[in-house]
Amino acid sequence: MTTLLRDLRYALRMLARSPGFTIVAVLTLALGIGANTAIFSVVNAVLLKPLPFRQPGALVSVKDDLPGLNLEDVGMSQPELEDFQQRSGVFDQISAVWPIDANITGAEKPERVEALAVSFNYFELLGARPALGRLIGPQDFQPGFTEAAVISDAIWHRMFGADPAVLGRPIRLDSDLYRIVGVMPPDFRHPGVTLEHDEDVWVACGFAANPFPAPPVRQARFLPGAIARLKPGITLPQAQSQLDAFVAHLRQQYPDVYPAAARWQARLVPLRKSVVGSAGTMLFILLGSVGLVLLIACVNIASLLLARSSGRYREIAVRRALGAGRARLIRQTLTESVLLSLFGGLLALVLSTWFTSLLLRLVPSRLPRVAEVSADGRVFLFALGVSLLTGLLFGLAPAAQLSDPQIMDNLKEGSRGGSVGARQHRFLSVLVVSELALSLVLLVGAGLLLRSFWNLLQVQPGFNPSHLVTARLWLSLPNDPKDDPYLADEKRSVFVREVLRRVSALPGVQQAAIGSGSMPLSPQFVRRAFPIEGRPTAPAEMPIAYFSSVTPEYFSVLETPLVRGRLFTSADNVTAAPVALIDQTAAERYWPADDPIGKRIQVLDFGRGSIRRMATIVGIVGRTRSNGLDAPYAPQIFISAYQSAGYAVYVFLRTSASPDALEEPVRREIQAVDSTLPVFSVRTLDSVVADSLAERRFAMQMLGFFAATALLLAAIGIYGVMAYFVDQRGREIGIRIALGAQPWDVLRLVLGRGLLLTAAGVVIGVVGAAALTRSLSTLVFGVAPLDPVTFAAGAALLAAVALAGCYVPARRAMRVDPIVALRYE
Repeated sequence: MTTLLRDLRYALRMLARSPGFTIVAVLTLALGIGANTAIFSVVNAVLLKPLPFRQPGALVSVKDDLPGLNLEDVGMSQPELEDFQQRSGVFDQISAVWPIDANITGAEKPERVEALAVSFNYFELLGARPALGRLIGPQDFQPGFTEAAVISDAIWHRMFGADPAVLGRPIRLDSDLYRIVGVMPPDFRHPGVTLEHDEDVWVACGFAANPFPAPPVRQARFLPGAIARLKPGITLPQAQSQLDAFVAHLRQQYPDVYPAAARWQARLVPLRKSVVGSAGTMLFILLGSVGLVLLIACVNIASLLLARSSGRYREIAVRRALGAGRARLIRQTLTESVLLSLFGGLLALVLSTWFTSLLLRLVPSRLPRVAEVSADGRVFLFALGVSLLTGLLFGLAPAAQLSDPQIMDNLKEGSRGGSVGARQHRFLSVLVVSELALSLVLLVGAGLLLRSFWNLLQVQPGFNPSHLVTARLWLSLPNDPKDDPYLADEKRSVFVREVLRRVSALPGVQQAAIGSGSMPLSPQFVRRAFPIEGRPTAPAEMPIAYFSSVTPEYFSVLETPLVRGRLFTSADNVTAAPVALIDQTAAERYWPADDPIGKRIQVLDFGRGSIRRMATIVGIVGRTRSNGLDAPYAPQIFISAYQSAGYAVYVFLRTSASPDALEEPVRREIQAVDSTLPVFSVRTLDSVVADSLAERRFAMQMLGFFAATALLLAAIGIYGVMAYFVDQRGREIGIRIALGAQPWDVLRLVLGRGLLLTAAGVVIGVVGAAALTRSLSTLVFGVAPLDPVTFAAGAALLAAVALAGCYVPARRAMRVDPIVALRYE
């Protein structure tokens, strides 16, 4: 301990003796460690933290797939849910989860909320506790919806002013009466997919009475999914194997419901993985990228320490002469570097708070668990570990150099600082080559994401989002059909016509349309099977498409072209023969060698029933993107909103006015038709498109920033090494000039060495990038991970910047005065 304290005091004196170097090194390390800590805090919250529930490792998401139809996550029926709970022997508990839109009344004004319909054991399954009141439990069971409702902390504050007397207060969700029995804590969030944001209200149902089929129908897959807790002692692979056997038994028991060609199966996914989705790959790539930036910074500091160490050769030689062993010298040198990195780490903890807040403003709003980001103990341990590792990394090369036994030769030479041998030049060369190679890896990765993003911007979505404003509303859907004012198609048709008439007359509105179902880039999809008349098809081979219900003006407003046939007209109403439009993808897939116009398909209406009707295809329209710009086109079928309108309504306005200017007039006109309907999500379609690209844009921006930083550090690094090279070989350059060397010869000498280092860095970097960019395969679009153009462009840019960094020292070498260089000889 005495020796350690002595080393620390000496290290502090050495750092204080070179304040400029110390400040630059500490700031560089603070920025690098701070950025790593900030991104790790996001990775920690999203990927590493266990879910905040009881025994989170036993929680799984249950998904039904039909691999024979190439369909995943098709939902499950209520009888399947009961079979999984009571007969599978796999689950301790299982609960349905169904995120839904709802209109809430009972406060000052109606508001759209996200509600979650769950089974009665949902909260017990998660081990949740209320902040106020009680939770819904098995004691509340009934076949339909119970009156008990639990609200979130956010809506408790927003709509009820955090009033403790809210318990027992009546509210209405889609006209159905509920009573608030509990309030959830602020940090409770549903561990699964939501519609747009965190859930506001939880209600429970047995899914065996209104508004669901009674008795339950095994074929009706209306439940989007379920979460479950495995029985104690069962691992996930064991549970999956046991569930596979049970599913095979159900397929044999109900062959008509589960045809062999569909190959129905139930898939278990760890709940944490299900919550995170595809965000994990992106975050780990960003963490690795910022780690490379820190590594490049370490290489830079190691180069500075090596250059600085040449002035300490005599000191180290004297220490060796007085008996200091190599291990003692290495420990002393590493003490200095680790102390330097710890100072950087302390400053990094301060900077990481700012970095994290900046990062949270940039991350996509749909990133899961982002609200849980905080600086906990794991983040502090990460910062400490990175600081210590960083100090060891950039301190190893100087420590090895200064502890070299050959350093005694410098004492024998009697020179003031000792000469720098070939070994130190090799050290510096290896460091700068490593720095260039790492920079190229980041450059290539950023280039691939940039090209992918550009390719996405060139994708034709099938509609023109410019000057197009959208607004959303949700027609109340009471549990009992008798209480539904919009049960009849005629009622919804009248509502749609009146709303369309009113919003079309608003100042600044050029055209208006209304639609529901699978809207452009909408997260709410209506995917259905549709038998084709005269074409016998096995259930497992039934055509499937996304369905939308639209008014005749829809295609004109969105500027989606008519390919053939006709569009809807106002005459296509509830009294007319049902008609349908299909897009080019549906025509090519299901009528590849035939003309679909005039053919009839069976469609399911957009009401709450299961009314099927034969509709005649009257036209083909251009294809549009519904699943995202990076997703392949999917078949789409449109039916007239005047024949069957949906409950989830989108209003489209072609206008030059801003969304803010239209929001209140649109709300006023819609609520003049029905005062109980809240209007929400008034925004431009341009912003919808931008949001669909948010995750890719974020990854591109962050990786591009890291690549630019790495490029700057690489330029500084090679500049420093070449400047040091010129400084150490000043006498040689002076002799060359005195003997007749021309400026061009000196320039070629310096640039030649820089070019050699750059070429080595580029070669190694290309190999490293080829190995690592495969991890970007899920983030690239329209470009191969080994795209030669991107690799060549990255290498050319790195070479240009590196040679620019070499040129300044080379120019200085050309101006060396041989008399000054040889003055002391």
